[in-house]
Amino acid sequence: MILSILFILFYTFPVCIIALLQINHIKHNNKVAILNKNDFNIAKDYAIICQYFHIFESIFSGILFIFWINFGLSMIYMLLGDGFINQILFVILFLLINAVLTLPLESYKKLVIDKGFGFSKSTIKLYIIDTLKSLLMMIVIAGILSSVLIYLIQNIANWWIFGFLFLFIIAILANIIYPTIIAPLFNKFTPLDDENLKSKITQMMDSVGFKANGIFVMDASKRDGRLNAYFGGLGKSKRVVLFDTLLSKITQNELLAILGHELAHFKHKDLLKNIFIMAVVLFVLFFIVGNLPNMIFDNFPRNGATTICVLVLISSFISFYFMPIINYFSRKAEYKADSFGSTLTNPQDLGSALVKLINENKAFPYSHKIYIFFYMSHPPLIERLKALNYDYNS
Repeated sequence: MILSILFILFYTFPVCIIALLQINHIKHNNKVAILNKNDFNIAKDYAIICQYFHIFESIFSGILFIFWINFGLSMIYMLLGDGFINQILFVILFLLINAVLTLPLESYKKLVIDKGFGFSKSTIKLYIIDTLKSLLMMIVIAGILSSVLIYLIQNIANWWIFGFLFLFIIAILANIIYPTIIAPLFNKFTPLDDENLKSKITQMMDSVGFKANGIFVMDASKRDGRLNAYFGGLGKSKRVVLFDTLLSKITQNELLAILGHELAHFKHKDLLKNIFIMAVVLFVLFFIVGNLPNMIFDNFPRNGATTICVLVLISSFISFYFMPIINYFSRKAEYKADSFGSTLTNPQDLGSALVKLINENKAFPYSHKIYIFFYMSHPPLIERLKALNYDYNS
């Protein structure tokens, strides 16, 4: 019960308060900027609805937390008992039930809210296929990871140190294989066939020493209408990925400006910094779970499976309090990436590209300072445009 009270007081409650502050801030910001008046109002409505949804989602996650800690985990234990294989099944069943219980919320967000505002392009059939693929992947990955972690918990005194190292290595491997093995399970990637654009992108990458294993176009439009581009993977698996929605909406120079921004992150070694931060968060999470008092486990036996489930349950709580630190450094890195990236093309092209992104993605341009502090990994666009000396009102 103590853990449930702490979760509600220090996670659910502040998350809801921040969302309410953001809603109030959005409602009272009527000065149209960047977007035209109609799109500004659409972005405002979407942002408010998303925050109300976030409040409901947070309250629901709090209820789920209370359920699992006080009843759910003990119920699964009574069903499966102990034993190495049974503990692996315990973790898989916990994750499956949790996924099924949260599925209606996720479905409503994508198929009702996002679709209602014209963002989601996914059909019900495609959504079901994606969901089944995700659940199958979760079962396989959970089975592998939990078997190793359960063994460590049951056989090694300071298991949390080795558990952290194991999961950190897995996270690095996941980043390596994601572009070539995981992402293609959900999207189709085709090599960019515009030789002129490919040549310019390659020249830009060469100028900062970035080596990519190809430049690809992703069929993002079958699921979502928003624009994006990214550099994915690590080592030899690195690739440039352009959303097909992006290619049809911006000019070639604007696209190069966006990629120049992303290349700046490589130049400044921001990925390595992010990996270090991820390691710190993961270490703290494992340290806390590895040293929890026995009273936390009063409602169910303390074994490998229940320890993993508690780790999963409190991960959002731990991450929440690391977010301000992570996002502070991330926002600073974004300013630096804008500055350096604009030198690879020019500030006007980057500013123009950013304006088009916010227009197409219908992102509301104003946010409360507390909301920015906790959640925003990128600075508000108005501030980024000011830093680029770009006149967004012209």
